[in-house]
Amino acid sequence: MTYGTASAPYLATRCLQQLAEDESKDSSLAPETLTNNFYVDVALRGANTIEDALRLQQELITPLGREGFHLRKFCASHPRILEAVPPDCREMNVLIELDSNEGIKILGFLWHPLSDQFLISKGTCAQRLREPKNSPVSKRIISSMVATIFDPLGLVSPVVYNIFLQQLWLRKLDWDEQLSSELLNQWMDMYLRLSQVNEIAFDRLVFAKGQPTEIQLHGFCDSSEKAYGACLYLRSVNQQGEVTTKLICSKSRVAPVKKVTLPRLELCGALLLAQLMQKTVPALNLKIDRILLWTESTIVLL
Repeated sequence: MTYGTASAPYLATRCLQQLAEDESKDSSLAPETLTNNFYVDVALRGANTIEDALRLQQELITPLGREGFHLRKFCASHPRILEAVPPDCREMNVLIELDSNEGIKILGFLWHPLSDQFLISKGTCAQRLREPKNSPVSKRIISSMVATIFDPLGLVSPVVYNIFLQQLWLRKLDWDEQLSSELLNQWMDMYLRLSQVNEIAFDRLVFAKGQPTEIQLHGFCDSSEKAYGACLYLRSVNQQGEVTTKLICSKSRVAPVKKVTLPRLELCGALLLAQLMQKTVPALNLKIDRILLWTESTIVLL
């Protein structure tokens, strides 16, 4: 197939699905990975032990290579996994060359293999932002800057910038009209805070170390007159009794322009949490012992 044709992504994905069906009788790890952990030509998968990771690695390399899909650009958070593949099949010598401000770009995210963390860094956000002082600040420039924040999981929810954009629309400013001094001061304050996302990192591993004995999913929602949102946390307990709680994802919405009562916004936040939970639980593919959704709004509970 010619790369770039409209049918190429579908055919590549369909071939992986067919290969997963063909390998389902001989392997226990590869079919699930082929079905659920590939995004076109990129595979993301973890394992509880080094031995499981090495086994999965070989179970993927062998059948895919046999069918002409030769895996390359391997990345891992442990050197033994990288040593199991030839040097020309590695992304780079990740465990040695990367410092704390760099990472491997995976589906728009930056991943630092040594610390095994996802980074919200200049490569995904602030690096693409132009300095406001270099040109007149307008609604067009601010919209472009806010749109560069790539955050599909809601780990850094940019709702405060969407609220500011809503204010610009309510004032009926033209796309290239320069902001007033009042709005410009507000934007400059938010712009300077935006650079602080470079310091944020999230652990890829959301479980307690070792085999989890209990997994709970906790969701929270809240609302204000300007916005409402919801977030999900995974709480796990390992065999040693250690408890780990990690943020999984979140969503936020700006309140409608048309005036809405606060109780109704609280209901909107609870609905957003329920929808987020329904989409997230199947994607996690985990045996969750308990799901708890929390709200401080009495009217929602009634």
